[in-house]
Amino acid sequence: MVTAENLYKILYARYGTTGWWPADSPDEVIVGTILTQNTSWTNVEKAIQSLKEGGPVSLKRICSMSTEDLEVAVRSSGFYRQKAARLKDLACAILRKYGSVEAMAMEAYDETSNFLKNIKGVGQETLDSILLYALGQPVFVVDKYTTRIFQRTGIMDRPDLKSIKSAVHLFLDGDTEALKNFHGMIVYLGKDYCRTRPLCRDCPVNKVCAYAVSNADQSAQ
Repeated sequence: MVTAENLYKILYARYGTTGWWPADSPDEVIVGTILTQNTSWTNVEKAIQSLKEGGPVSLKRICSMSTEDLEVAVRSSGFYRQKAARLKDLACAILRKYGSVEAMAMEAYDETSNFLKNIKGVGQETLDSILLYALGQPVFVVDKYTTRIFQRTGIMDRPDLKSIKSAVHLFLDGDTEALKNFHGMIVYLGKDYCRTRPLCRDCPVNKVCAYAVSNADQSAQ
């Protein structure tokens, strides 16, 4: 049976170091975590590029922008009115409490986690993404790709947030860079192969994936 550690090794052989999350600064990471909600990364990139036309993406700029200008800038990410409001709320809240992302990163995990999750628009995936990629906390991010891949490969019959995190932290506990890379590799696998309609034939995991093996056996009959 394939394990989370097996999956990590197979994906590393294919993707190596991914450099995920793609951003120029921790501030930009935080902005991206809101923009990526319910949309593709391609749309996020368009919104980020639009924001960059006014200068580097920073929480200070986001907080000082008018709601109308922010809505125009992030329109490509979808739900732009909601996202503009949430971006301003999050950016201004962080600046009021900490002054900067760098200062927030110096605080204890429990303190920052409790603070962030009480801000509207910061759900579990967004929270963990900020903690890992912007603040350098050793937390694994579980997204729709992770759940789908863990179930299809047979790592877990019914994967959930707690069980996935436990399986990953069992062998990557405390290794922030490896946790970032594992999530990044899963994102690439989900985008490249393990889609809603999977492309199993060329998938690097197809030899050990329960779903791929089962479908290959059925095709051969």
